[in-house]
Amino acid sequence: MSENPLVLSLARLPRVLGSTRHEDVSWIVPDDLGTPSMAVAPGSVLDVSVDMTSIDDGVLVQLATSVDLEGECVRCLDEVRRHHEVTSSEVYCEPGAPALSAQGEDETESQDLFMIGERDTISIETQLRDAIVPLADPRPLCRPDCEGLCDVCGEKWAELPADHEHFVVDPRLASLASLLGDSPEPERS
Repeated sequence: MSENPLVLSLARLPRVLGSTRHEDVSWIVPDDLGTPSMAVAPGSVLDVSVDMTSIDDGVLVQLATSVDLEGECVRCLDEVRRHHEVTSSEVYCEPGAPALSAQGEDETESQDLFMIGERDTISIETQLRDAIVPLADPRPLCRPDCEGLCDVCGEKWAELPADHEHFVVDPRLASLASLLGDSPEPERS
């Protein structure tokens, strides 16, 4: 048996049409489950419910789990956490199955298919990743109306007073500003 909990043996699944088998799998999440903007916490345990059903030319594999995707707000850098219920269904084909030859000459489609591997096993890692990664928000926000950070002092706009402003003189005009004596009207940056 494999050390990888996501490689499942089909030895105890009868290959009679409609036969089913259920397994519960626990997987320690690696560092790369997600995107640069949001990911599942590395080292956390992901409990996956797996239902396998024998079908013509292969096995239907249905996965169910729940994940917490974590990231940072792109405006204010606060932590963002989103909970998702994840489900996925894929067919794993037997090598040499008639369904594969029906694909014809289009090799790109046959490369996208899930295959039953050596020693009658399947690896559900790709299926699991394909179900989780698209849930990551490419530009996560802590809330839709987040104002972000002041571009001068770096403080959150939500925590600053309404009259917060910075007077910034363009360095090219600094010598002229000193001639004015009175400072010109400050601008909000």
